[in-house]
Amino acid sequence: MYKSKEIRWFSRTEDQSISRWFEENGFTFENSDARTDYYLPLQNQNGIGIKLREGYIEIKQLISRSDREKLAPSVKGYFEHYIKWSFTSAEEDPLFDEIIKEEKYSWLAVRKERIGFKLKENQNGSIIRVKMDEYPDFGCQVEYTRLKVKDELWYTLGLEWFGEKELKFDFSLLNKIFGDQQLEEENSMGYSAFLNRFQAPEVE
Repeated sequence: MYKSKEIRWFSRTEDQSISRWFEENGFTFENSDARTDYYLPLQNQNGIGIKLREGYIEIKQLISRSDREKLAPSVKGYFEHYIKWSFTSAEEDPLFDEIIKEEKYSWLAVRKERIGFKLKENQNGSIIRVKMDEYPDFGCQVEYTRLKVKDELWYTLGLEWFGEKELKFDFSLLNKIFGDQQLEEENSMGYSAFLNRFQAPEVE
């Protein structure tokens, strides 16, 4: 079990200025490793998410949501605090195969192509950027993700603080990513709230 603090926005269209910043810094969707997570749709339940991810069962519970915050002149949204649990499944679990391979039941497949990095504090107390596959004791992950849900393409920009304490840094570090893009509070939500807009398939 671990805690996180997150803020995230969803959009139907790719933000070219955000994509350009990532591309100029060596991050492209074409070079990312895609994966598919399977979510159990919980209608009208924005506070909890249950998903299957690469042999794990993950449960994510919303603990609190901030008032509207302003990160930059054109960037507004909501910080959300979560508790997460992760459990390994038994090898060759037949229920996993039914959900993933046979597409049974009401789990929602979400294909993800993620690009991004982590921010951490070095020995001198400076904030530095490292790869997403590094695991500092605490930090903030900054990611831009292309999603495919029921043949619809979506994009999400997210910041996730993790670890033993909260990494403090000036949001001006992110201004070059945000640029002059409008990120509005009505598009700021977690995955559970976002996926609730998709109707679950019929249970077989």
